[in-house]
Amino acid sequence: MTPFSVMAAGEDDYLSALHQEVDKVDGGVDKPRGAGGEAADSRLSRESFESELKEKYAGSAVFYGKLTPGSQEEIYQEYQSGASISELRKKIMDRFLHR
Repeated sequence: MTPFSVMAAGEDDYLSALHQEVDKVDGGVDKPRGAGGEAADSRLSRESFESELKEKYAGSAVFYGKLTPGSQEEIYQEYQSGASISELRKKIMDRFLHR
């Protein structure tokens, strides 16, 4: 089993290096990427985003559901813009606590 975990770590480094080279070729434009390395334009629809939030981050989904429709839209738009899930979860709590 060890050779596979070492190999997988090496592949991650390799993929990371490839993404860096692509960014150089694209003129240094840093395109937001998801956990799997996909470009931000492959982000989920709002309904899918909300479903995934419920499945993977139940607590955050509860607070998200208590936000005003305007705040929910703002969170989703930030997601569409490439914000990380940790940034989004913090923003959900900030909005819920009126910070």
